[in-house]
Parts: sequence; structure tokens; C-alpha cells
Amino acid sequence: MNGSLLALALLAQPTLAQDFNVSATVNRTQITLEEQVVLAVTVSGTSASLPEPKLPPIPNFNIHGAGQSHNFSFVNGVMTNSAEYRYVLVPRFPGRALIGSITATSGGTTRQTAPIEIAVLKHAPAQAAQPPSAPAPPPQQQPLPQAAAPPQRGAPGMPRNSSGFGPDLYVTAEVDKRNPYVNEQVLLTVRFFTAVQLMGNAEWRPPTTQGFLIEDIPPGQPYQAVEHGRRYSVSEIKMALFPAQAGELTIGPSSILCQVQQEMNVDPFSPDFFQRFFSSGLMQVQTKELKTKPIVLRALPTPVDGKPASFTGAVGRLRVSAEADKRSLKVGDALNLTVTVEGTGNLKTLGEPVLPETAEFKRYDTVSTVNLAKDGAGVRGSKVFKTVLVPRASGRLRIPAIPVSYFDPARREYATAETRPLEVEVAPGAAQAPAPAYVASSPQGGATITQLAQDIRHIHGPRRQGPVRWAAALSRSLWLHLLLSALFLLSLGSFLHQQRLLNDPAGARFRQALGKAEARLEQARGSPQEAAGLLSDALSDFLGDKLNCPRSGLTLKQAQGLLRSRFPKMPDGHLDQLKRLWEEIDLSRYAPGASGDAGHIIDGVGELLRALDEAMKR
Repeated sequence: MNGSLLALALLAQPTLAQDFNVSATVNRTQITLEEQVVLAVTVSGTSASLPEPKLPPIPNFNIHGAGQSHNFSFVNGVMTNSAEYRYVLVPRFPGRALIGSITATSGGTTRQTAPIEIAVLKHAPAQAAQPPSAPAPPPQQQPLPQAAAPPQRGAPGMPRNSSGFGPDLYVTAEVDKRNPYVNEQVLLTVRFFTAVQLMGNAEWRPPTTQGFLIEDIPPGQPYQAVEHGRRYSVSEIKMALFPAQAGELTIGPSSILCQVQQEMNVDPFSPDFFQRFFSSGLMQVQTKELKTKPIVLRALPTPVDGKPASFTGAVGRLRVSAEADKRSLKVGDALNLTVTVEGTGNLKTLGEPVLPETAEFKRYDTVSTVNLAKDGAGVRGSKVFKTVLVPRASGRLRIPAIPVSYFDPARREYATAETRPLEVEVAPGAAQAPAPAYVASSPQGGATITQLAQDIRHIHGPRRQGPVRWAAALSRSLWLHLLLSALFLLSLGSFLHQQRLLNDPAGARFRQALGKAEARLEQARGSPQEAAGLLSDALSDFLGDKLNCPRSGLTLKQAQGLLRSRFPKMPDGHLDQLKRLWEEIDLSRYAPGASGDAGHIIDGVGELLRALDEAMKR
């Protein structure tokens, strides 16, 4: 079936938005902090349009999209459609993590997956003692399992045409590495050889790749080749695979469905000859399915010896550079520090470079972007990290070199690339002018005061008042004095309160923290697009006011340490909830769409702030 017929077939299908299913699988349910989980979510059904899955909040992991693939088939008038979405989950901390139900909604119908529990360990469990055995040969000497090699002329069992040459069409699959390291790029190449005319477009079904992160590579142009004594048109399909775990991994068979012409053996003297001739002619269409053999790889873990402290799992060859958008600024001004990591490898899961600690700069959150280039040689590109720095002192300040460690599989050793140190010239900040207590001018050398307003005075002539008028006037005067006295006391109280706030700004911040934070939460409810930023501000402002510290640059670790030291009776559950919500807010800020319902997060932050406020009063 050619592309136009397939398109017509898809349009002809009834829209059954509710006829779909969603499923989720992971390649491992137990990992260490240095390993990753590959989450595959599949939405399938008989409709031409399928909904996209929605991930729940997963605060225990950093989530990276790893591409998607679609598969259509139309057999005997029935169409099946499936889409697979892949994600790489990088653990943040050890413990038991839960991937909640993943949902997909269409036409008022919602499908969901069962929750998946992942155990994240600090270190790999100790292996039971094994009897001594002969050392394994070096990786390059490991034989590649026999997998889909091109058939040789005359080989036993090779399909041949009537002339004894190679088959009319066949498919092969091969990889460029036999024993890759975890996170090292493996290039899978599937070649489709055709020596006959096809009836329509061929359909390729990708292999199962459990345990790999996948990057699809755009196909190249078909080319001609002579194999087994015949000239073939060759089409290549390539995929970049990155092993997500050590051990034996299998690339499943991939298949190609195509249609070719087949001659009909008919008897011209048969009674139904003319009926068969006019209905289908002397040629008929035959559907063929070609499959490759599975390929088994043995992924190797990166060595333990010599592993740098800054290593986050990057495998390949990398280089790093840094630049600042300003080389001259004032104290309190901000500069953007851009760190660019370039090279080959799995850049999507590359961790944030560790900036050396320095007291001369205040550091803010880092955001990152990935730029990938894909061609026949594989995947390469860059990942850019942007961080805002604010100088705290004046003078010639130095931004130290920033290291990025990686494992070089060609040399089988760890390497560290560093940026060049940067220097910026920081001038003292402008002094803030004190607010004037009054305004005066002296046009002729003598001080004068400009009158801005004039009192209104009511002048009354002498009036004789009788006893009743005099008593009424006295009563009015008494009430007036009482009113003036009350206003004076209120003014005095307000003045004393303001003085107390001025004399105790820390106490004022402490008492007003909850009210200010709840006001921010109400703003977040009315601004869904800005909810993540408002929630982050509310939480940071509340902690900064309660702990009497600057909110800018306040990290989760610092906040937890200050809460434990200043409020020893603070329940551990409050701190755990703080960590969960902090990370969930960060997820919603930097990975939109991966977080949960904003209203649910707002309610959780409000309950946490009230609980913290109550605990701090004890």
C-alpha cells in the first residue's frame, strides 16, 4: 500500500478517541545513584489520533525526554496505531521512589497505568563470593554474536532466484561496537536491499530496545550496490543507542513489510480464466515480511578506580568553555555565566557542572538547553548551562576554572576538561541617598520656607450663649476631646509599633512571613502560567523572613540546616515535605508539563507553610 492509499485509509477510519490503551515499563526497578532508569510509555489503539501521555510529579528523579516513535499498520481493513514515548530518569537521592499513574485523556475518557516502584541505592549491593575464574578477555576481543549478516552467495539455506544469484530482497542489521560502556553511543544500522520493483512504500518496524536510550537519526538517500552478483537499491535506517545499564542487553529483531509483484500460474483454458484476468490481471501483489536477527551486546560499567568526584556519568569525548556577558560591572549588578559542553555522547543526561564555591559571588539557579546534530556518524551536539552571578565585593574578581569530568571509551580512562578562569572588574555600588527630612531653599542667601498649604480658619463674631446652648457646646467639646484623645492614642500606638518594627526588623519579618507568603499563593491561583515562579518566591520569601537571611541564593540544603539548628523540635516530617515540594516546584519551573496539577502543589505549599509557622512558635 503506497503512502497516498495509507493516508486515505487513515482518513477513512472512524474516530474512536476512547478506544485506546496506555502502558508503562521500566528497564530496571533497582539502581544506584550513578545509574539511570529508562521509562517507556506506550499509547496504542485503533484510532488515527492518539492522546499524549501525562507524567505525574516524580520528585526523586530528574526527567529527560528521550524521543518517541510511531507505528501504523493497516491489515485487512483494520488499522492499529501505537506511539512510544521514552524518558530517562536520573536519580537525585537514595531511597524508594514511586512513579505514579501515568494518564492519557481523549474524548472525556482517561486511561492510566499502574504505579511503578523504584529502589535507588547509594552503592551497588555486595556480590556473593564467587570461586576464582579465568580473567575475561579484553572488551575488543569479545566476539559479536552472529546477527543478521548479509547472506553469502551459495550459502546453505540462502533464498535464491531462478538464476542462482542473490535473493530479490533482504535486510541486515549490525552495530558498530561489540562491548560498549554504559552511556556510550552505539550505532545500529539496518540495510534494506531490493533488486525488484516494490508495489508501494515499505513499512519499517523498529526493534525492541529495552535497556537503551534511543535517538532516531534521519535516513539518508538510497544508493546502489552490487551484492551476490546482483545490483541492489539499498536504503539505510540508523539509530543511536545508549546503554542505560551494565550487563547483557538485547536489540530485538526489526522487520520490514513490503509488497512485490508475483506472477500467477493460470491455465488459459480454465473456465474462470477471463474472470481472473479482468479482476487481477496476470500479476498479483504479495506481502512479504523481512526480519533481522536479535543482536546481543554486553554493556560494561565504567571503572571504579580513578573515578573523579565530579563525574556524573558522561561517556564520550567532551570539551567545555565558559564566558561572561559582562567584564565590567558594579557591586549588586548581575552577570550571566554561560558554560557550554560540546562533544559526542549522551548529552541529554549530562549533569550540571559544579561551580567552585566562592564568597565573592552570590549564585542563583542554573538552567540548561540541549542542541543536538544527527547524521550518519551518530549524535553530537552541545549542552549550555546559564547561571546568574551577583558580585558581593568590588575589585578584580576571579571566576575559577569549572571542571567537567567524563569517561573516554577510546582511551578507557577518565578525563577532565576545564574552562579558563575569567576575571571581571567590579566597581563599588552607588551609595543610596538618604531620604530628606524636609525641603528648604535660600534664594537670597537667607533661609526661607516655602509654604505648600494653608490652614483654613473660621472666624466667628461674638455670640451670646444661653445655659442650654452653653451645655450643648460643652458636651460637643467633651466628645471632641475624647475623639481627639482616641486619635492621639491610635497615632501613638502606630508610632510605637513602627518604631518597634524599625528597632527589630528581624522580628517584623518573622511575624509577617506567613501573611506575605499566603498572598503570593493567592496570586499563584489566579495566574496558572506564572504559578511555578510565584510558588518559588512564596517559599523562598517565607524561609528567608523566618530565618532572617537573604532569600536570594537560598538553597534547600541551607534552609534545612538552618531550620534544624534554630528549631531543634522541628518535626522531621516537615523537613521531608519541604524537600519534596521544593523539588516539585523546581520540576514545574524547568520541566513544564512533567509536574502535577498546580492547584495540588499550591495547597501543599500552603499546608506546609502553616505547619512550619506553628512549629516555629513552640
